[in-house]
Amino acid sequence: MSKQQNPEKTKSTLLRNDGLDVIWKRPLFYVILLAAFGIRLAFVFSSPFMGGDADIYTTVAENILRGCGVSLSNPESGECIPHFGGNQLPGYPAFVGLIWFLADHSNTMVRIAQAFLYVVSLGWLMIAIQRISRSAGPAVLAGLILALSPLEVAWPRYMQTETLALATTMWVIAELLNSMNEGRLRVFSLAAALSAAVFIRLDGILLCIPVALTAFLVHRPVKALSRGALVALLLSLPLAGWTARNIAVDLPRLFPTPFTMPDNARPPLGYAAWGRTWITQEYQRPGWGWPVNRFVYDGIQIDDKAYDSPSERERVEELLAELKQHTGAPFPEQIDEEFRRLAEERTARAPLRTYLYIPLLRMAALWTNPYSSFGWPNEMPSSFSYEERLAFTRNGIPGKIRLALKYPFRAASKAFTGVYRFALLLSFLAVSLWSFVRRDGYETKIIWLALSIVLARTVFMGLVGNVETRYTVEAVPGMETAVAVTLYAWWKKRFHSVPRG
Repeated sequence: MSKQQNPEKTKSTLLRNDGLDVIWKRPLFYVILLAAFGIRLAFVFSSPFMGGDADIYTTVAENILRGCGVSLSNPESGECIPHFGGNQLPGYPAFVGLIWFLADHSNTMVRIAQAFLYVVSLGWLMIAIQRISRSAGPAVLAGLILALSPLEVAWPRYMQTETLALATTMWVIAELLNSMNEGRLRVFSLAAALSAAVFIRLDGILLCIPVALTAFLVHRPVKALSRGALVALLLSLPLAGWTARNIAVDLPRLFPTPFTMPDNARPPLGYAAWGRTWITQEYQRPGWGWPVNRFVYDGIQIDDKAYDSPSERERVEELLAELKQHTGAPFPEQIDEEFRRLAEERTARAPLRTYLYIPLLRMAALWTNPYSSFGWPNEMPSSFSYEERLAFTRNGIPGKIRLALKYPFRAASKAFTGVYRFALLLSFLAVSLWSFVRRDGYETKIIWLALSIVLARTVFMGLVGNVETRYTVEAVPGMETAVAVTLYAWWKKRFHSVPRG
């Protein structure tokens, strides 16, 4: 209800329906953004960290700076073998290279810059929420939650894609809310936001799902299809340009593979297929996968639960023993073919397990792992082995208590993020169910957008085997926004409505 219709509905300046473009005039808007920036800088300066794939991103960035272009060749080698982009498209390495160029190779400035871009996206999202809700209140509540979210605050300390992936996701969501508010799909701004998201992380393409949903929410079917096709065409232009470059430099593969290999070495697709037949949790993946795309085969560790039988275990251990002799070189094709046969045999024995049960377990694991750090500086020490990590997830309560007493800060901070995450998940499930009962209001549309992001990421990651909890991070802003606006609507109706008369 507008201010003119019921001026006594609330006396709070934060709850007034002040129309468009109001929240950015309020001091509280900038207080929230400064708080978001400040808490992220605290992590940047107190606990800077490179992260698992940082060596890949920085190698590509260094090659870009030295005029080599997008390449994974060792910058000290003098070689310049073109690459697809690292383990993603080259958006993040190009960002790192630009900041290095401007700030004398400062990793600190990279971290500050990505935190700043997150804050800019947060501000734009708050403005979009205020526009569609016609009230500053929902935008303030959502902004506070996202600014202080324990699932988001620590990522800028990493030289990883997560912070910019969060920023581009919020940009896309903001453009979708603005599209709903205007009653038309904002074609050009959406295409720009989607392009940025995809070039930062390939899985940003999943944001096309909420874009399609929004098209049909604001247009009739024929118009929705035409406007959506225009967005898709504009998004395809930079992707087509990059594909043309890859063809011009004669890349052996034009599409990403499960493993990013140095110097465009042949990826072990058979080994990857075998892993997808048994991996169901993120702590199984590092020992199996991380050493491979660095040619460190003597570092491979396989979970005991990977094997169907003693004979299969014996075959795998023989293959790994042979593989270790090739450490420092590309994965041998004949060994990869043996792993492919193992994968085919397992699939033939139990197709439902491979194609349904295992992916469903991975989808569940994405949302039920309570031990993820979410970027906080509470990683277990290097002395905590791969076997100990797996054992911890399977031990009973006494074993977990003993470890928590040994590492109190790590335990407390992981508990904090874990409790918040499960509270957010339960709250989001509740508001999602509510939205299908109510089916009207801007809150419902925001919930459906968030739900489409959650479902798209969950299904895709479960199917392809990306079971690490961090792959759910890009769904968090939408979930938090949906919960915030729904809570605000309930609170306002419950405590700030006055009867007519």
